[in-house]
Amino acid sequence: MAMRTRTAYNAEMGSQPAAEIDAHLCAGGTVVAASDRAARALAAAYHRSRRAEGKEAWASPRIYSWHTFIRLAWEERASAPPLILNPTQELTLWEQLVGAGNHAAALLEAPRRNLAAMAMRGHALLCSHAPQFLEPRTRTAWDQDCAAFSAWLSEFDELCRAHHAVSANRLPLQLIPLLQSDTDLRPHLLLAGFDRLEPVQSAVLSAWGSWAQVAPSDPAPAIQFFTAPDPAVELAAAAAWCSRQLRAAPHRRILVIAQDVRNRRGEFERAFLHHAISDPHFRFEFSLGLPLAQTAPVRAAQLLLRWLNGELAENEVDWLIASPYAAAQLESAALQARMRALRKRGLQRTHWTLKTFRQGAAPAPLPETWLHRMQAAQAQLDSLMQRRRSPLEWADAVPQLLAASGWPGANALTSAEFQVLGRWQDVLDTCGSLGFSGSRISWREFLAELTHAANETLFAPQSEDAPILISGPAESAGLTADAAWFLGATEDAWPAAGDSHPLLPLDVQRRAGMPHSSAQLDWDLAQTMTARIAASAGELIFTCPRQAEGVEARASRIVMAFAGPPQPLPSEWIPSPIAADLTHAVEDIEALPLAAASLPDASVPLRGGAALLTAQSQCPFKGFATGRLQAKSWDPAQTGLTAAERGQLLHAALHSIWGGPPDGMRSSRQLNHIADLPEFVAIHVRRAIADHAPSRVRDEMPSRYLELEAERLIRLLSEWLRFEQKRVDFEVVGTEIDKTRTIDGLSLDLRLDRLDRLNNGAVLVIDYKTGDVAPKDWDLPRPEDVQLPLYAGFGLDEDETIGGLTFARVRPGDICFAGRIGDARATLDTNLKSTSSLVKNPFDLEQLMAWRNEIRKLARNFLAGRADVDPRDSATTCKRCGLQTICRIGEQAVPLDEPEAEAAYD
Repeated sequence: MAMRTRTAYNAEMGSQPAAEIDAHLCAGGTVVAASDRAARALAAAYHRSRRAEGKEAWASPRIYSWHTFIRLAWEERASAPPLILNPTQELTLWEQLVGAGNHAAALLEAPRRNLAAMAMRGHALLCSHAPQFLEPRTRTAWDQDCAAFSAWLSEFDELCRAHHAVSANRLPLQLIPLLQSDTDLRPHLLLAGFDRLEPVQSAVLSAWGSWAQVAPSDPAPAIQFFTAPDPAVELAAAAAWCSRQLRAAPHRRILVIAQDVRNRRGEFERAFLHHAISDPHFRFEFSLGLPLAQTAPVRAAQLLLRWLNGELAENEVDWLIASPYAAAQLESAALQARMRALRKRGLQRTHWTLKTFRQGAAPAPLPETWLHRMQAAQAQLDSLMQRRRSPLEWADAVPQLLAASGWPGANALTSAEFQVLGRWQDVLDTCGSLGFSGSRISWREFLAELTHAANETLFAPQSEDAPILISGPAESAGLTADAAWFLGATEDAWPAAGDSHPLLPLDVQRRAGMPHSSAQLDWDLAQTMTARIAASAGELIFTCPRQAEGVEARASRIVMAFAGPPQPLPSEWIPSPIAADLTHAVEDIEALPLAAASLPDASVPLRGGAALLTAQSQCPFKGFATGRLQAKSWDPAQTGLTAAERGQLLHAALHSIWGGPPDGMRSSRQLNHIADLPEFVAIHVRRAIADHAPSRVRDEMPSRYLELEAERLIRLLSEWLRFEQKRVDFEVVGTEIDKTRTIDGLSLDLRLDRLDRLNNGAVLVIDYKTGDVAPKDWDLPRPEDVQLPLYAGFGLDEDETIGGLTFARVRPGDICFAGRIGDARATLDTNLKSTSSLVKNPFDLEQLMAWRNEIRKLARNFLAGRADVDPRDSATTCKRCGLQTICRIGEQAVPLDEPEAEAAYD
């Protein structure tokens, strides 16, 4: 056997010659790569070399990943081979053992699965580094969690024997005695892509016979190390450097290496797409794929399957009905229109079942074709769910259910989408194999396994041979390039640290040299990987940020040993900031008057009522957007009652209380003659909840929830009515009074909460509020709220005398009137002190005329089309607007504060 001490690599990225591997393969030799990725890279390099020789056909090279090599060698020599458990099958057995062990962490599904995966990883570590501890007698000294794991190991062995199965991690151990007893001559093996050999790998190779590792390449002649201000500048500089490299030589191969590529994938895509837009030669791809569940076709499939017998979050429904994989284009438009209609009616939900979405009271109808498909698929699933079935039966049913639902849509699929569908079928087959033990499971259990498998399965589309490959340090094993850039070479990130395994004794891990069992092992591995990376390209650049996440970062000592201390990043490599004059501010002085012909129906008042003129006063653009464009911000769905819905229930209860006979009342005399005020209030509160509580709350919350809400309202309204019992005699003229008024050509619908006739014959305009409001909101010019001044100035009949306008604050601990009243002591409450705001700031007709003039001005401005972005007070107006994406006021650098916790309700 020939053994070489260093490792070199060849791959599809490489333009460097790989004579040793190529010659070995051309001679019919066998190459074993460390991973499937490295094996594919070596095969691509071999085929590229044959094409370069002008050949049109050639024999497939004998290139295998380590796991494939082991499996083929074992199957060739094993007699009556048992079932080799795939990872999903093995994890199921570990879950069964962990769940039966009454471990505290195994009571819930997610922790149980995580603990099972941890046990499965511990078993794999023992197989690869310390197989002697697979014998129960060697584990008698293990205690606590390690002792529990030892018991699981013994039970796992028994389960495997019972099912005549074997873990894939045990195959190398079973292969060794087969090789030792086999005297046949075996071919010489050439190993590539191994940063280090595990003990079991060394044992297998020794039993095999003749093998060698690929001879190392020389380190790159040009290795540089630079520091960047922060990770964003570092990444932008790497992308710009790659662009310059390809412009100088379009056929160059570039390798970009970084830690945590999976989590930073979005950052990389944004930085590199910036150059790909303008340069056709700038193409890049990732060596590591995404979880299959994150691909659009599979996400649509999973959401459809869940929706057939469960519920989806509202954002999931939004995504699904907009997806071309779940609905045709016209169907999707109709479904989205229905969702908008539901939201306009305040019927949004945190979660939707298919039934509630289908039965939602919205004017936008469901498309018949979509509805028919979903009902057919749902009926098919309901029939299947009559009994528990084997995983194979469920796996066979899934394509039928999806086809009945219309998945994957009517559009022609791209090559990548076809590949996704193929990988999805592989996952289905894997989940179907869970029936190897003869178990039968429910649909929900199968769906949970399918979801987990899709999340754990990585998908990467077939390589398009892009000149730039983005990879992690470990995944780059076996890859070479003309140039390479290693990002994030900080002391904290390189060497990459990890935790020892919590179910294995630490002394066992350290003696066996298991990963992350000591800092020295991590250091040694990082040194080996750095040496390999240094030999993987003709030109190599290491970089590290000076700051990461606001913390000062130091350069990696391992990298400094190869490249020397880092130097500042060359200024020409740092991307220039965006010039300030790329956009120009333009004063928009155009106005589009509102013509009657532009309305859907000139006889129908504009929607918005008082809110329209309030918006015009707060910001002309807000009035234009809400009144003419019908723009609005969506309130997020909540599981229970929203603050607005609580306010609506309060309004409904008070409307019922003051609604007059036979159940209500109309005067203070009737109020003072009620013997049991809480019981009287309870009748009206329960009626309001029965009539007006959202169906969403009834469906999603326990019945006790609305009972508690009723108790709260009964206490609050009883307190309010006791407060009103202290008033001077009054009569209620009406509640929830609808009026239509035309103000200088602008027709508005108004709804007055309540009108009281005072003891002097005048009318008091009352508006219930559960939020923090005050009469200062009416101050001129540009009132913050024009609702009550509008009602008082335009909402009353001509023969009525206005006696004042006031908010009725109905809040726990804050029960009062707040407003302007002509003579508050004489007409409202004789006990008011002279310091009361109602006494100090009386209502007068001059003030009313000033409000009327301001309201007319607002109406004329709205009709004239005034729509400039001019918030009354950006500190308070913009934070509650919700239309910033339309007016783009953020570009004017107007600071926006956090929204208030509770607002006032009409």
